[in-house]
Amino acid sequence: MIICTYAIYLAASVLITVYVGHTLYRNGRCFLIDCLHGNERVADAVNHLLLAGYYLVNIAFVVLMLKTHTPVPTVLDAVDVLSTKIGIVCVTLGVMHFFNLFVLTSVKELRGRVDNIV
Repeated sequence: MIICTYAIYLAASVLITVYVGHTLYRNGRCFLIDCLHGNERVADAVNHLLLAGYYLVNIAFVVLMLKTHTPVPTVLDAVDVLSTKIGIVCVTLGVMHFFNLFVLTSVKELRGRVDNIV
């Protein structure tokens, strides 16, 4: 049962990570262009770098969270372990996303202040 639980956890976590990463990458371009005051080349480069970093951090986190110390003798136990682990992955993805938005918005505001001074 533990092998099935691990396989389901890995598949679900990787699918969620890839889906969210693709969505953020596709829709983040406009936000980055705005944050970087219309500089599309830099926005595209930052978008690629954010996506690569996002995948590296999240896949590493998923793998590190793989091991469970909880016995999984029944399907109910497997669902319990899976819901906890996948929930932690989703919360982590959300926190990372809001942190990135905070940083990028701060960069936009700081750059706007510097442009007004110059």
